[in-house]
Parts: sequence; C-alpha cells; structure tokens
Amino acid sequence: MRAIVLWPTDHPYIIRDTGVRGLLLRKGLKRTTWHFYDETRIGHGERSYTSRVLGDASKMTLAQARKQARKIAGRIAADRREPGKREAVRFETAFADYIEHLQKRATDRGKPASWAANVAGLGKLHILPKWCKWSLAEMSASPKALKEWHKTLTKNAGPTSANHCCRVIRAAYRLAKKENRSLPPHDPTSAVRWNAEKPRQAGLPFDQFAKWAQAWAKIDSPTRKSFALLGILTGCRPGELSRLKWSSVNCRARSITISQTKTGDILIPMSWPIARALRLARDYAPREKIESEWVFPARGASGHLVQFAGDRLPAHGHALRHIYKDVALAVGVDDFQQRLLMGHSLRGVSQKYLTQAVISLGTSLRASQAKISRRIVSLLIPTVKAPALAPDMPQDARTALLTAMLTQ
Repeated sequence: MRAIVLWPTDHPYIIRDTGVRGLLLRKGLKRTTWHFYDETRIGHGERSYTSRVLGDASKMTLAQARKQARKIAGRIAADRREPGKREAVRFETAFADYIEHLQKRATDRGKPASWAANVAGLGKLHILPKWCKWSLAEMSASPKALKEWHKTLTKNAGPTSANHCCRVIRAAYRLAKKENRSLPPHDPTSAVRWNAEKPRQAGLPFDQFAKWAQAWAKIDSPTRKSFALLGILTGCRPGELSRLKWSSVNCRARSITISQTKTGDILIPMSWPIARALRLARDYAPREKIESEWVFPARGASGHLVQFAGDRLPAHGHALRHIYKDVALAVGVDDFQQRLLMGHSLRGVSQKYLTQAVISLGTSLRASQAKISRRIVSLLIPTVKAPALAPDMPQDARTALLTAMLTQ
C-alpha cells in the first residue's frame, strides 16, 4: 500500500491512500479506522464536504475499504452526494412539514384539520420518540430497522396503529423527496410487512336499539341529542354532519346538503323523523339565546361540535353509520341507493353518468329513506314509550322524540 503520512507522531496519525482519492486510515489512541473524506466545489461560491467512517481497520481489508470509497466517490461524481449530518434533513423536520401540509390542505377544502391532529397524536405517542433524531437518508438506508419497529409496534399498539404509523412515515418521506432530490429513491418502509386489517364491527344488534334509546333519553344537551338522533337516522359521517349549517337545510325541498365530503356534496332526502330531529336543535337555540350558523354549535364557544364520543351511548360517532347501513340492508334498500344516501363513491362507469342531484331528490330515494327511518323508529320506540323513562326524561325532550318517532 502506497501511502502518505500526514501527521507522523508517536500518537494518533492519519495516512492517506494514494490508490483511491479520499481514502484515509486514521490511527487513534484506541482503534484504527478507515475514513473517506472529500471536498468539492458545488458552485455559487460554496463547497461541499463528505466525511464517512467506512469501518474498523481490524475487520475491513484495504481492498474492501477501497471498494466502499469508490462507491461514495462515484455518487459524488454523478451528483448524488449524500448530505452530511449537519445538513441532512431530520425526520422531525420532515414530519413537521407534513403536518403543515395536511393543515393547509384541510384549510383549502374548508374542513377542520382533524386528520392532521390525528397524525400529530400518532407522532407524539409512537413515531417521534423513535425516529425524531434520525435523518431521512439514514431511515431510507435502514429498511430493516423500520421493519423491526413495525413488528414491535404491532405487539404494543395493535396492527392498525402500526400500519398507520408506517403510512405516515412513508407519506412524510415522499413529501420531503419532492423538495429534496438528493434523498434516496426508496422510502424507509419498503421492507415493512403490512398487517392485515379487518373492518371494525361497530354495529348494534337490533335487540339493543331499545337500550340505545334509553341512554339517548338521558343526554342533557339538546344539541347532542339532536346530533346523535340525526346520526342514526341519516348515517352521515360524524365529522361531516357536525359541519352542517342551517343554510344547507332546505325545508321547501325537504332535503339536507352535506357539503365538502369525500365524494362531493351529498343531497339527503328528509324524512319526517329527520325533520323532527332537526327541529329539536332549532327549538333549543332561541330558548338558550344561541345565534349560530351551525346546526350543532359548540357549547360556550364559536364554531361547531367537534367531540363525537361519549354521552354513554352504546354506539356513537362512526358506529351510527354502520347501524344505518345494517338497517338499510334489512329493509331491502339496494346497494346503489345505499351509496347515494350515505355519500359513498359510485361504482361503475354507467353509474357515474347518472345525475345524482335528480336521483337524490326523486321519489324512489325518498321512499327508501322513509323506509329506513320507519324501521329505525320501530326499533327505538318500545323503550321510548315505556312509562319508566318518564321521570328521567325532560318533558320537552320526550315530546320532541315521541313526535319524531310517531309522525311518519
């Protein structure tokens, strides 16, 4: 090996290999290691520095060190230089940029940044404690580390949460790669074996509807009463239903418009029980001197309802959507009408040409909506009419519910 001793001393010294440019042998007090160092002018008065530890000299031969050094030199020559530790993009920075991206996208669509909040929660609980100090390049070069972390997270947090966390990492990496061409092409989750996810069975057996009605009768807030009742009668996504405005309720056309959903605006035919559920919210506002554009205003603050859980209901939030679909299937409403009523995307090329607004306000879909409401009412009404409920139920709430249930 031809070499040049740069610092010939009795203590630590450095030897430069004359066979491969940039290859160094560093003799320290405790160990001897192979290094690669390069300084390149990148233009605009700036210089780029690359410094890498290749391995321990006791375990790596000269030929192996030269092979590794030539690979790094080749990437530099091809203008694919890997950034150093000081200039490398850390994952915590990319994660913050991804949160900002989600918030901006929600704002542009006129929606609350609920998914951004969920991602931030996953980051704080699971992702950042492990990966915040890693650079994106290091994560891309360590797919096995992501794979093992995913397996551990599956055991500790569950298969669905583990998948969500890895999807967030993948999305943050892809967003960062759009702005940084120097990042490796492979995302860090390329080796992850994704867990099988089963849809959560969140419905409610028909013999439990009476129990749901009994718990509903004990809710104190008329706003939350109306929200829960309208949720089970329409099957709307809770986040989209909470953003319903009075301007979107058309009493003359007997329809409700749920705006800015996943599939665009949804026109919902209004059955009598749905109309009475809306009236419960409408009558409460003037009595409490509430002036709001929202059908379900937040308590003591501007804006709309944002908390969907609680109220001690056996089923709430998105589970009411499952219940609605179960009832629709039980009364014989076909899949196409179910998709229109629930705001699902339409399947098939021919169905996309149909005018959704015309169908949504047509007699056929109105009849299906009334049939679903009638069945839900018949499942809820036995407990509602029970005399034992009267002491626990305010008079106005009982009257409103019975009117909603009995007026068909």
